[in-house]
Amino acid sequence: MNSINPTQHTDRAQCFNTINRVRRLHSFKCMHPFKPALLGCACLLLSLFAAGQENTAQSTPGSQSPPAMKFAPATQSSPVTKSIPAAQKRLLTLEAAVARALEHAPEQKIQQMKVQEARLQLKEARLRHIPNIHASGDVRRNLIIPSTPVPAHLFNPEAGEEETMYLKFNTEWNATAGLNLDYDLFNPEKVFSTDERKQQLKIQEYDALISEQETQANVALAYAECVIAMEQLLSLESDTAYYSHLFNRADTLYRREKITLIEKNETRVAYNESIANYLMAEKIANDSKAELLYRMGEEITPESIRLLTLAESLPELLEKMERSFSDNSSTNTLEELRQQEMVGLSELRIKSARLKHAPTLAFIGFLGSNHYNRSFDLFNDKFWRGHSYVGISLKMPITQSLHTANETSRLRLQRQVESENLRDLRNANAKELLSERSLLEVRRENHRLSLQNLELSQQNTRAAEVQFEKGHILQQELLNEQRSLHAARQSYLQSAHDVISSYIALDRMR
Repeated sequence: MNSINPTQHTDRAQCFNTINRVRRLHSFKCMHPFKPALLGCACLLLSLFAAGQENTAQSTPGSQSPPAMKFAPATQSSPVTKSIPAAQKRLLTLEAAVARALEHAPEQKIQQMKVQEARLQLKEARLRHIPNIHASGDVRRNLIIPSTPVPAHLFNPEAGEEETMYLKFNTEWNATAGLNLDYDLFNPEKVFSTDERKQQLKIQEYDALISEQETQANVALAYAECVIAMEQLLSLESDTAYYSHLFNRADTLYRREKITLIEKNETRVAYNESIANYLMAEKIANDSKAELLYRMGEEITPESIRLLTLAESLPELLEKMERSFSDNSSTNTLEELRQQEMVGLSELRIKSARLKHAPTLAFIGFLGSNHYNRSFDLFNDKFWRGHSYVGISLKMPITQSLHTANETSRLRLQRQVESENLRDLRNANAKELLSERSLLEVRRENHRLSLQNLELSQQNTRAAEVQFEKGHILQQELLNEQRSLHAARQSYLQSAHDVISSYIALDRMR
């Protein structure tokens, strides 16, 4: 990175004054979207003020400030280095971020609730095997009592054997109340119901583990991107101060007629570009902090973004991931284990469908009382008569067997589909694992070379500064070396991001 001389501190303050002015003008424009004239007036006044300052500077040839940059010294430090009380800072490590996400992230809480729901469904399936006992009661008002033909000689000895008479065996009001028992001695639909729920619970638990693994990977990647964004912001802060110093010097040399206007303007262009790059890097850094807070399930506010401070630097993070990385992948990934349970679930469903050809055998019973009366008087106990029974119920499927045979064929096809999905998943994971391992080796080497190129570019920049001080090279060559250093730094940050991404991807395959 660039080293700043003590004489450059004033330039640093001036360049961040410029950045703050750009921010204020931008916020003014956002606050008054329907008043472009006011913004134009503000810009005009700013340019007139700068022109007046330039005239003042030209009358004093010894001044070292740039013509349009003669602002008051900054009263606060830059947004990157702004001092935040230690008690207010939220120092966050990678492990703490992952732990917070697993505990607080909404998707993790949803997965935990789904696992709990699957456990309750398993409990419901087990409770279906106990006897079903329930109370029942009904009251009926018979508007028309049906008559039943009976042999007349049973009630009238003088009647002939062929004669019949009609009797009513009911009353205007009747009621029934009691306890009912229903217990399946053998029910084909309940034989494998508990096993199916156990299998579904295992699948849901694997879903929760997969979600936990994805959360860890997403948080780790968001943390790494946040670290890289802060590294980039700090480097661009140094670049902005460096270009401000270079522009001040070029302006002084131009007034002394030692360089041309073109050379002076080149430094101004480079300085303006550094400010624009810094503002964009600041936005990226804030966005990366917001992404990290979102992955952790935290509330995202400007205050929480400002107070968030990362404990690891980029080299420390790379070293930590290198130590924790293990190239020994497990035999089966979580996705493969989940798919194996899906195959097992389809086999259980086939067995359950086959049993539907068998009959259903149930034990039934009733213990209660019946009420018969010509008037509505349910609380008169002399009209209640005891009634109870026990029995066996048998249900034999006949036409339903046609539907069962079709269902069994469909479930066999579903089992084959799940088996092929498992085979495809294994092949895809094996291919991706080989690809990620080879990609990691390439990215490691690329990172090593990028770091070496960054060190060489820093040496070249320092050498160019010495040559420029001695007058052996032109200012354009110095700017070119500085731009090369910026490109080398960006390449190094990108290579670090690629290496961390490969570590995370391989960790997910374990």
